[in-house]
Amino acid sequence: MRWRVTARAAVAVTGAWSYSGRVVAARLLERGYAVRSLTSRPVPDPDPHGGQVEAAPYGAFDVRSLARSLRGVDALYCGYWTRHDRPPIGHRGPWTSHQLAVERSRALAAAAVEAGVRRLVWTSIANPGLDPDLPYYAGKAAVEASVRSCGIPYAILRPACFFGGGGILVENIAWAARRMPVVPIPAGPAYRIRPIHVDDFAQAVVAAIESSDSFARDATGPERPEFGAFVRQTGLALTGRPARVVRLPMAACRGLYAAASLCLRETVLTSDELVGLARNRLDSTAEPMGRIELSAWVRANAAALGRAFVREPRRTMTR
Repeated sequence: MRWRVTARAAVAVTGAWSYSGRVVAARLLERGYAVRSLTSRPVPDPDPHGGQVEAAPYGAFDVRSLARSLRGVDALYCGYWTRHDRPPIGHRGPWTSHQLAVERSRALAAAAVEAGVRRLVWTSIANPGLDPDLPYYAGKAAVEASVRSCGIPYAILRPACFFGGGGILVENIAWAARRMPVVPIPAGPAYRIRPIHVDDFAQAVVAAIESSDSFARDATGPERPEFGAFVRQTGLALTGRPARVVRLPMAACRGLYAAASLCLRETVLTSDELVGLARNRLDSTAEPMGRIELSAWVRANAAALGRAFVREPRRTMTR
């Protein structure tokens, strides 16, 4: 079965009002698609999509109710996941662990089969499955296996991290580089990051929806700076002086970031994120999908970048 784009094809997007899902939905609307959002949240007011996106419930995340929400959809873009394995600092109420996110992702893939969806595009993570001790990466690998085996033509996109539009990691690196006397990072061999601008990623999602091939690819931008050098250069761009970076053992970094999280009432970096960074899991040597350069974007946005700490929306899902 080959996917063919038709006029006013219907595409379901998980979280069309969330960080990357909002941009993906906007690009799909520009291309003339009918967009439906799977969501557990009310439509925001004002609606950035101007009422053009139909809202459909996740329900109880059982296959039957999900299939009802996907009925009549030609393609599904899924960015459903959770950043934290446990409730982060400041969160109240129910929480979705990584294992539960895996189970729900499998239910989404099964529901797509039941609903007759003809194309899947799924957000994963760069370097999935290399670290069975890190639930974030192990969970993403498990979801990839379910997508590959469901029988629908698929595209799996693997971003390392995002920037632009309020992306938490890069924005808060800028905040630390602007305000902190030193920025602690894990010691060890050099490690890099390979971020992609959220708009470039959305364009890659649209291209993947319009492709008929099944594939898994890293979704990367054109630059892959060494992390410590990036922090220093960000400080230089924002304040006129390089940020002072201090490399510490992992245990010390965990303690310092835990203390900072308590002070800010917000999880700054999770343990998986710190360890993944130090293990070079935010890097990729793949051909870039994006064109926007991180360094140029930092310089262009230097006046506003890092002025405020970006807090994660209070929700059970991210992206």
